[in-house]
Amino acid sequence: MDESILTLDTAVVGGGITGLYTCLRLRGRQGPGHRMALFESSGRFGGRIETVNMDGFLAEYGPMRFEKMGQPLLMHLIRELGLETRPFPPYTPSTDPESLFDLREDENRPAAGKSGTGLFNALELLVLGILRILQKSGGDLNDPGDPRHRDWWAGLDETFYAEVRNGMAFQGEPIYRTGFWNILSRVLSHRALNQIIHRGTFYHVIHHNPGAAEWIIFWLRGLHPRDGLVGIQQGTEALITELVKKLSSPPSDPVPLHPNHRLTAIRQAEGNRILLELETGGGRTVRVLADHVVLALPWSAVRKLAHSFPDRIAKLVDSVIPIPLLKCFFVTKTPWWNRDTKPQTRASSVPAREIHYAFREEGKDRRGMVMVYGDTPSMNHWKPFVKNEPHLRAELNGDDRLVERYLRYLSPDPRNTDPAERRNQARAITCFGIRDWSREPFEAGCHIWKPGVNVEEAMDNLKGFSFPGAPSDVKNVHICGEAYSDYQGFIEGGLRLALKVVEQMGQSAART
Repeated sequence: MDESILTLDTAVVGGGITGLYTCLRLRGRQGPGHRMALFESSGRFGGRIETVNMDGFLAEYGPMRFEKMGQPLLMHLIRELGLETRPFPPYTPSTDPESLFDLREDENRPAAGKSGTGLFNALELLVLGILRILQKSGGDLNDPGDPRHRDWWAGLDETFYAEVRNGMAFQGEPIYRTGFWNILSRVLSHRALNQIIHRGTFYHVIHHNPGAAEWIIFWLRGLHPRDGLVGIQQGTEALITELVKKLSSPPSDPVPLHPNHRLTAIRQAEGNRILLELETGGGRTVRVLADHVVLALPWSAVRKLAHSFPDRIAKLVDSVIPIPLLKCFFVTKTPWWNRDTKPQTRASSVPAREIHYAFREEGKDRRGMVMVYGDTPSMNHWKPFVKNEPHLRAELNGDDRLVERYLRYLSPDPRNTDPAERRNQARAITCFGIRDWSREPFEAGCHIWKPGVNVEEAMDNLKGFSFPGAPSDVKNVHICGEAYSDYQGFIEGGLRLALKVVEQMGQSAART
């Protein structure tokens, strides 16, 4: 055999959290002697996870919030790695007066326990729509605040979610076969739907019309009354730092982790093995022959390989909607906000989907950080301020026009145009940054299945398959990651599919 070829039992391609987690669980299951290595195209591990220390504030340019109860695999991993969680604000609607509209009578009556105008905000309308679609709660379907809804919701679990995904129908049509926008339009007025789409905060994908079943399940989990959101105290990127340490250290066999190895070709080889060709940062070509290949890659990278896959797999790869996302952060010495300022304050006055605030006070020193979080179309306002191509990391203190945007939208008094005051406010910005996840190599911040996809069947196909020409029972190519999971948009999805891949590889080993 050609000695220039590296021979492995398992090659993992992709150094994000899904690839690293797959290595960790494979090492634990396969035991010593299993020849495994991971290859990452960039110079860093972590993929879309990126935490940057900005003048003492941890700015999460990637994932930042996780359901404590709804993401058990991630919570276990956090404990396993010795990390800690901290509370994160719950999903919060915009309550600026201009974000509330008169709707149909059955959409704007006062909600139970709600004071004021009684006009429903975008989150309440979203909940109302889901309750009307499912018709399971036994509560008033004109009142999202009815306590009976909460009591029913608190008892939901994965068994019910599977029913929504596989067996539940609405008006005679399986829910998974229709789009979320389409099914909402059957139970809400178009004006209410417009409010959700255009005025909602964390409803990034509704205007893309994702599969109704998956997006209903997303919100059943996300708004579960017994759950709460948390972030990671040390920053989300600590997951990557600690995973790399764990994989590289005894007592178990270290897993070789190779940065700057970009996959350029993959094909079937003799003996039911897979041949990989990877190009290093120095232009050298590395050839790898593996019994199994795990593709833990971004959606855009998997899509470029789809021509090598069986038709059914290529079709599934193209059954995912990429959701572009962008974040900007600004740190200032003169914050007008404090610890009690709620998320989404000023959200309807800024080109953004969400706004979050952080505050620190030490003696007379006051500092604040604000995060602007956008999807289409608001992110198009910020995209021109990305300077670097390729855009591989968050860009700090780059285009000064970002500071001008802060002054226009987020300064203490955006209407104050006095030149001296504007200069003072600009000098108070000590750090700023931007990250656009719509650019290569990711092309998306998260993903959602298109309507008509049976997700459980899709995952069963993607977790193990053969290249054309190989025996169908070999199943030595595996795709995993958030984009192709049953928990899209969150780390948990990648971990869930990674475990299915590990289980599939264990079954393959048992057969041989």
